[in-house]
Amino acid sequence: MPVRDLTAADFVSYRTMASGAFGGGADPTSADAPQDFSPGQIPLGIDASTVSGGPRGVIAAGARIRHDQVALGGGVARSGGVAGLAVHPAYRGEGLFGTLLTAVIARCRSEGMELSMLYPSNPSIYRRYGYQVVARGRSLIVPLVDLQRIPAAPGRRLVPVTAETMPRLHRLHHQLTAGDNLMLRREPPLFPEALPAHPWSALLLEDGAGTAHGYVSWTRRADAADDVGLEVHELFGRTRSDREALLRSLGSWSTVTELVRLRLRTEDPVLDVLPGGGGRPDPSPEPLVMMRVIDTAATLRARRAPAALDGTLRLVVEDGTVPEGTCRAGGTYLVSAHHGTITAAEEDVHAGAGSAEVLGTCRLDIHAASLLLVGGRTLADARRLGLRADADLAAESFLDALLAGPRPSVLDAF
Repeated sequence: MPVRDLTAADFVSYRTMASGAFGGGADPTSADAPQDFSPGQIPLGIDASTVSGGPRGVIAAGARIRHDQVALGGGVARSGGVAGLAVHPAYRGEGLFGTLLTAVIARCRSEGMELSMLYPSNPSIYRRYGYQVVARGRSLIVPLVDLQRIPAAPGRRLVPVTAETMPRLHRLHHQLTAGDNLMLRREPPLFPEALPAHPWSALLLEDGAGTAHGYVSWTRRADAADDVGLEVHELFGRTRSDREALLRSLGSWSTVTELVRLRLRTEDPVLDVLPGGGGRPDPSPEPLVMMRVIDTAATLRARRAPAALDGTLRLVVEDGTVPEGTCRAGGTYLVSAHHGTITAAEEDVHAGAGSAEVLGTCRLDIHAASLLLVGGRTLADARRLGLRADADLAAESFLDALLAGPRPSVLDAF
């Protein structure tokens, strides 16, 4: 069952198979439907003709790998976003899923990606191949009347986001998420630079000199059966008072609707400025985010280290979930931090030099590595999940400090 790159000639067959698996979407064969894969993606697939003598011109399994970038520990890492992975109903149970996903992981490696990300409906089948749940989407239902009590912020004004000011919002988003872990960087061509289509709307928060300090984006729901008339996609501000000012602006909607659904990051500072106790968790299912380390050393080098952290540890990552050579996750690495820079490389077991300077050894399975290297968790957290995360005391303290930061958040879906 060879896996190959798909081309424009395969697009309709792939889209027909994928839309049948996931449901919805426009008819791929209609005259006005897209006829080729979007730029910034690598489509892979398996021909039905290679599986039990199936027909030609049918894609038995396929997936797309996105060339994404994510914020990571103060730096930026490349991530292979796995989208639209599906197997034709006629060929399920014949091993195509594992063959295709292994090829996806190998392709992420060859493309120089440090990580791979996906949004699973069934986490267990991806976990077999080294993916680990690292984040969950979260939303809060907030009564708008609570937001009316927030006082006005001096020296701030609100301006509509237009096609001309949309680039300012993109720049601000990059600035305000640079310290997060796993927030997508929203670079073209995967993310268009143009103003999103109606009914998406947004406001920028400015000071008197016109400098942007935050923004809020939303969609108005006119037919909400659950009384949630406003879907707030994002609310970001530089300071606590900026976030209060943006929340206050949402309170003005209380004349036409009662509730707002506020989408949140994992450790969202907005939670600390919400007034009142009327907010309640959104009862909708929480989307899961899974990550897999593709290249352990490169993932570590993409990060920044705390400026005061100085030392070296030996990191052993065990990865038996994919054939050897599929990716560069497993191995033994010497990991050092010095003046805010992380260096990481496979240890030369024959050299033997410098071993006395190593603080100790950390031993992780691939699931613990995928959880920890994206930040915001400790080795103790990994052990509580039943993952292998063993370490000498000094090495554990060092790695926990090296990977500290907010827990991962992902607000974009694909």
